[in-house]
Amino acid sequence: MSGRHPWLRWAATGPPLPHPLGEDPTPWQEELHALHRRWYGGGAPPAVAAVFVLQWLLQVPAHTAAHAATAGPWSASLTGLTFSRAPSLVPDTVRLPPLLPDDRPLEARLAAAGAGYRAVAEPLAAAYPATVRLGPHVRAALVDDVWAEARRTAELSLGRDLPGVLRRASCCLVYALPGCVECAGCPRRAPGPGG
Repeated sequence: MSGRHPWLRWAATGPPLPHPLGEDPTPWQEELHALHRRWYGGGAPPAVAAVFVLQWLLQVPAHTAAHAATAGPWSASLTGLTFSRAPSLVPDTVRLPPLLPDDRPLEARLAAAGAGYRAVAEPLAAAYPATVRLGPHVRAALVDDVWAEARRTAELSLGRDLPGVLRRASCCLVYALPGCVECAGCPRRAPGPGG
């Protein structure tokens, strides 16, 4: 799985990593906001860090589920996932629980992976203690967008030819950082030709 993912690694053995999914993310948001303030000369609003951390937190179970489903005839349990973070504070390694045999066709495994992800992600997003107000639409849209991105990344790793830019329903707010603009799939942007 690790060899086919652009930035995340999985460890199948060893002790749990330092950060469980259920850990209070408030210090993480505060650390990221401080990092953004250093990088962007103090002009970084705290909402960016709050959204980034929720998105990154959701990516841990989403990418684990999607990549396990596409990597072979198995699925991943998302219970008890732990992870570590890079110096930039992005999750970089996930401690993978034992994979479960699953010989269903790929599409059935991906559907089950999506349902398993939602069972973890929806309560996680709803209970997420943000340092700024994040409404229910933002939280629900992030759950959807993170799964769509994880599934797309996993399918691209199989060599599938997928169309265009993935349109998002949520905004990561990166445009609010000095010198930054909206992502290509941002809902704040008008769709381009064919998308």
